[in-house]
Amino acid sequence: MTGVLDRQAVFTFGYHWIADEEEAAEQIEFARRLLYLPVGSLVLMPFCGAGWHAHELAMWGYQVVGTDPCPKLVEEALERNHKMGVSVMFAVAEAPLPFREASFDAAMILGTRFGLTGSERDDRRWLAELARVLKPNGRLVLELPHRDGIVRNWQERTWERLPDDAPCLIVRKWDALTGRMLEEWTVMDADGQTLRFAFTCRIYTPTELAALLQTHGFEMTNAFGTFLGAELALHHRRMIIQAIRQ
Repeated sequence: MTGVLDRQAVFTFGYHWIADEEEAAEQIEFARRLLYLPVGSLVLMPFCGAGWHAHELAMWGYQVVGTDPCPKLVEEALERNHKMGVSVMFAVAEAPLPFREASFDAAMILGTRFGLTGSERDDRRWLAELARVLKPNGRLVLELPHRDGIVRNWQERTWERLPDDAPCLIVRKWDALTGRMLEEWTVMDADGQTLRFAFTCRIYTPTELAALLQTHGFEMTNAFGTFLGAELALHHRRMIIQAIRQ
């Protein structure tokens, strides 16, 4: 039996690629340094998923607000508040966000979900919204795919294992003119049912992203290729971007 997953499910799967507590802790240990903010600062985390990164950041003493378009993931994040021994505010929300102008000290999007809809218009809307809710000189940290690294390490077909150990075949196609990657996923669940769906990701070069950020009032200040602080290079498949709200 074949079914087609909706947009919320795409975001759910996209987040759970990296839904690992130990990995999230290692990533936050580096990413928090890019905020240049004292403990107690208010940080917004859009596309927070099940809250792995949000909880880890809160454990460092920051006030964290996480939002996500998927109610199921927000519910999971709220349930984990007690388990983790921290208090993070989570809400189901997309742009426009239900927050006042200049109300956050920083924002952080981790988990490579920026660009996941394939629509540059969506990305522009999110950057405009982040510029609205951040204070002047507020920091923005983004983790997203790196176009040069994706193309350099191109894999047309790969097999992955989802968190529930279900096998997943991913077939990719590249559109060089638009900088978009089409992924077709085929997943076999525990009941033997086959789920098939496809989605398009907008993959940016650092130069493209810097121009996009500047259009919405941000200046890119640093670009890294790993959460160990390696300088961004051609072979890195992801990039961690630091920007400042002007």
